Amino acid sequence: MSITSDFSKFKKIDAHSHIGTFGSPFNIHFNADLLLKQMEEFNIEKTILCSDGPHTNEETVAAFKAHPDKIIPLMWINCAEGKPAYDALEHYIRDEHFAGAKLQSLFDGYCADDPCVDPVAEICEKYGKPLFIHSGHPPFSLPWQIGLLAERHPHLPIVMIHMGHAHGVYVDAAITMAKKYDNIWLETSGTSMSVQIANAYNTVGHEKVMFGIDSPFHAPTVEIQKIMACGVDDEGLENIFYHNAAKFMGLK
Repeated sequence: MSITSDFSKFKKIDAHSHIGTFGSPFNIHFNADLLLKQMEEFNIEKTILCSDGPHTNEETVAAFKAHPDKIIPLMWINCAEGKPAYDALEHYIRDEHFAGAKLQSLFDGYCADDPCVDPVAEICEKYGKPLFIHSGHPPFSLPWQIGLLAERHPHLPIVMIHMGHAHGVYVDAAITMAKKYDNIWLETSGTSMSVQIANAYNTVGHEKVMFGIDSPFHAPTVEIQKIMACGVDDEGLENIFYHNAAKFMGLK
């Protein structure tokens, strides 16, 4: 079996990717056409998608309108911008049918548990939508901060993107926070150790770990292989690759 066909064995939902143009230090452009080609190659049925920043969400609108059967849209919101950002989130959820919000507090310069995040959490709760939050980089996106936010908003479904990213201490903290707070789920893109993906699956819960790529920054082959090599059985792989995200997003 070829590498590509092996990687395509399991149908997938990519729980975290982007389109847009990313300058220094990434210097890469990734558009909806490239995304759809990638999805076809690796048997990805749907992608939970956001743009390349808080002021380019119309790119996500366009991709969603062009491919509503493939794209699940999130608004990238900069909470530090206050009421205009909160009003925009309501617009995208109410009028453009976005599925939730994504925070990148590292790039936008506020802590993940800052009070400016609370109105976003409340809006997502009001509409029954989840909040996706980048994790794994001090001082703005630490797992403990996301845990404190989850504690303040116990009815808000939160996805800790990257489950601590590439730092072993933060990955362990992400697992600890997801054990402690029932409203935290973990997404795997960029995380550093396959063994910790299996550990999260087996200790946090079989329904609470979901696959993501974080295109265009990570190669699909790398992110898929991390899951396939983590040591869970085929049922576990099917859950991580597809069923958990489908259930979380209300697709089944």
